[in-house]
Amino acid sequence: MIELIHEFGDKKNVIVILMFISSFFLMVTLFRIKKVRFLFSFLFALFISLQLISLYFTQSFIDYQFYTHFNIGAVTGISGLFIPHIFFILIFFIGLFLIFYFSGNISDKINSKFKINRPIRLSVLWLIVIVNFTVILQKSSIVNDTKSIITVFNTSNYREGFKSVLSKNNILNYTTPDKVESKAGKNIVILSIESLEKSFLSKKFSELTPNLNKLKNSWNYSELEENEGSNWTSGSLYTCLTGFPAFFGVQANTIFDKVYSTEISSISHVLKKANYNTIFLNGDASFSGVDQMLNAFKFDKIIDKKKVWKQKNESFYGLRDKDLFELAKREIDLQKKSNQPFAMFISTTDTHFPNGIYDDRMESIISKKNSELEFMVAAVDYMIGDFISYLKEKKLLENTVVYIFPDHLKMGDPSMFENTGGRGLYVISNSKNNNLKKSDNEKLYQIDLPKIILDGAEIEHNLKFLTDYIEGDKNQYIKDNLLGLTEINTNGLLRIDAKPFEKKEVSKDYENYKKDTLRFIAHAGGGIDGKIYTNSKEALDLNYRKGFRLFELDIIKTKEGKFVAAHDWKNWSKITKFKGELPALYDEFISCEIYEKYTPLDMPRINEWFSLHKDAILVTDKINEPVEFASQFKFKNRLIMELFDMNAVKLGLKAEILSVMPSESVINGIDKEDVEDFAKMGIKNIAISRRFIDQSNRNKKLLLEFKKHNIKPYAYEINSDTGVNDEYVLKYQMDYFYGMYIDSWSF
Repeated sequence: MIELIHEFGDKKNVIVILMFISSFFLMVTLFRIKKVRFLFSFLFALFISLQLISLYFTQSFIDYQFYTHFNIGAVTGISGLFIPHIFFILIFFIGLFLIFYFSGNISDKINSKFKINRPIRLSVLWLIVIVNFTVILQKSSIVNDTKSIITVFNTSNYREGFKSVLSKNNILNYTTPDKVESKAGKNIVILSIESLEKSFLSKKFSELTPNLNKLKNSWNYSELEENEGSNWTSGSLYTCLTGFPAFFGVQANTIFDKVYSTEISSISHVLKKANYNTIFLNGDASFSGVDQMLNAFKFDKIIDKKKVWKQKNESFYGLRDKDLFELAKREIDLQKKSNQPFAMFISTTDTHFPNGIYDDRMESIISKKNSELEFMVAAVDYMIGDFISYLKEKKLLENTVVYIFPDHLKMGDPSMFENTGGRGLYVISNSKNNNLKKSDNEKLYQIDLPKIILDGAEIEHNLKFLTDYIEGDKNQYIKDNLLGLTEINTNGLLRIDAKPFEKKEVSKDYENYKKDTLRFIAHAGGGIDGKIYTNSKEALDLNYRKGFRLFELDIIKTKEGKFVAAHDWKNWSKITKFKGELPALYDEFISCEIYEKYTPLDMPRINEWFSLHKDAILVTDKINEPVEFASQFKFKNRLIMELFDMNAVKLGLKAEILSVMPSESVINGIDKEDVEDFAKMGIKNIAISRRFIDQSNRNKKLLLEFKKHNIKPYAYEINSDTGVNDEYVLKYQMDYFYGMYIDSWSF
């Protein structure tokens, strides 16, 4: 009985389950309508069964980790490991359903035997139910376990720009993939070992892990803690690559299905920038979305069961670890000949919960053990030792850094680890520099792994990871910021959701487009410190230094009718913490700093700035009064005004400014034949939503017609749609536009 209790965590968890069962049993006795009783019996039995599955696998009640695994792809991928368990839970579910369904009959027989009248019976029933749920909510972990799944389900996926989400969550100065800079260091080999936690390295199991213990004592060893969001295999891999815990809301691991690029930086971006070859080896990379994840992060090569001829000893999961290490040796030989630095990731499987994936080929090497799991732990330990010996033999360890760590703690019953010391993870490495703790009291977590890996391999880079933004307990920070971290993950992956993504040819002029400063308009002065829409002097200064020469400012009027730069009054009051009546008076506007540090712009300051930057061009938005504004801006020959009706366009042309720019509201409904009339009027630019191109082939032809008549279309709303960003537009759509409004760019 004690062993059975251990299977589900501890005695407290079992008591909670019994309380749920007794409460549901009593509640169903109240339902006399058969259909209602059937429905609630089914739902209650399903709830209890799923909670037991979660407790058995993760030692916790249903949480986000359970959710990520509870899908058809994940279940069928490893169903061969759990055939007896599946049979048991089905029998349990059916039995529990029948008990609930016939609870009324059972209750009636008890009542007739003991002659309990209805008022007393109902009072006792509700007293038991209320007491049970009070104890469950106050004394059990179910509320905290459920919190992660409820929180991430409340995340609105893909609705905000990545940079604004970062800023909202105080992740400032984050280095996106397009800004990555790096310089090669040593080669990297990473061994991510399935479930082989540090307890297996203890004295109790030292007979199983002689090679790992030898490396622990002769190489650098650091203890590592498991953090929330990284305690399953694909989550651990995502964290190892990006430094973020793997919370993805309702889409879970399927989020990678249609990803074509990412704004979340990973160590693979650093490696690619430094000209590394990147290789990943695993038994079956299609499990849990791993192959889509690796493609999103631009891995060069994925080696799994799909990449080799069917193996005689291939399991239901895929390639066995013995074959995987042999393939790794061959790949090492290929990489050695290439004369390029390489990074190899090897993810093992054969020590998988609940009892390993037995490989009888190892019986000639490994003696019989107490269980199949212990046998496979010893087998994988042998394979690791053999592989390290191979690297030594090839004289690769002199310029190759090896990292060995478990992907997560062993799932299921932890009782086998009694008397082994505290449970946890570890990193074993021949690197001389993989301990990044600021103090002896600070713990290392899985989110520290990418920084540890790059630092130990002596790779110079400019990446910042989540761990760099955390002060104090890192795991507590993750628990407190589940929603924000989920928003970052979901908004940082660029996906095509509306239809299957079709690969397109990159424009032959892409390299020219991305360097041409006159194709990029700094939106609202351009981004600064991760913030957008500041319309501030500091934003102009920064983006001028970056190479921008076209600067959009949103122009609105104060209460007295004076022109100032702000996107709108509501947003301005938010970013200045202004509490007065809107629109603000001029003196109120000019005295309020933006985000308490940036300088607001009125007409004198705008004129002063453009007088000092003689090659800069002002592009206005919001204001539709060209004559009045042009009379106050001192440099008409450097003024482009986006205008919103044909009357304003005609007035703008008479104002003799550099260019009037009809907005989409003016363009809508015109035909190809009207474009020539626009050109004859003297129109040189138009402003149009990027979405215009998606509405019809007719619109694409119309944009090409504008360009044919030397009218330049500038696209706005670049980051407003799922799967589209500035890089995407430059590569695949810029042949239809001339330029774009953009928050940040590197020339």
